[in-house]
Amino acid sequence: MVTDPHFQLTTRDHAILQAMLERHSGPYDAWATLLERKVRESTLYFRDDIPPGVVTLGTKLTYLADGAVIGPHVVVQDAEGNLPGSLPLRTLRGLALLGLAERAALRIETGAGGAETIQVHEVLSQPEAEARAAAQPVHNVVSFRPRRGGPAIGFDPDDDPGPSAA
Repeated sequence: MVTDPHFQLTTRDHAILQAMLERHSGPYDAWATLLERKVRESTLYFRDDIPPGVVTLGTKLTYLADGAVIGPHVVVQDAEGNLPGSLPLRTLRGLALLGLAERAALRIETGAGGAETIQVHEVLSQPEAEARAAAQPVHNVVSFRPRRGGPAIGFDPDDDPGPSAA
C-alpha cells in the first residue's frame, strides 16, 4: 500500500486548490496542511493529458477508509445543499482523494490525534477521460461491391486519360 503518494492534478483543479489556499482564513489544521501540500507537491497535467485512473473534480469513485469500502461518491468543489453522493473538497476525505490514482493511499490526520488511511478503490468515471472518448473520431468502414446487371467496365492500362504531349 502506498502511503506517500504522488499527487496528479489538472491545471484547473490545481488553480482551484490554490485559490482555496489563498482564501483560507481558518485554523492551520489537518485540512489546511493537506491543502498546502497538494498545491506545493502536485504534478500538473493539461485536461487532455491526465491519466484516466486519477481522481479529478467530477470523478465518480469508490474508496476505502481504513479498509471499509465507501461510495460511490462524486468529488465536487462545493456541495450546495449537501447533495447525496457528493464529496466536497472542503472535507478532509474529498481533498485527500483529489489527485490520487486508483489503488493509491494516503494516511491523513483526522484531528485529536487520530488518523485514517484513505485509498482510491475504483474510479468509475472521470470527466477528462469521458471527454477524450467523446472526441475520438468514429471510423466508418467503407466497402465496395461490384456492380450487378449492366455492362462490364474494364480497365485498360494503356488508356491514359491525361494530357497529350504536343
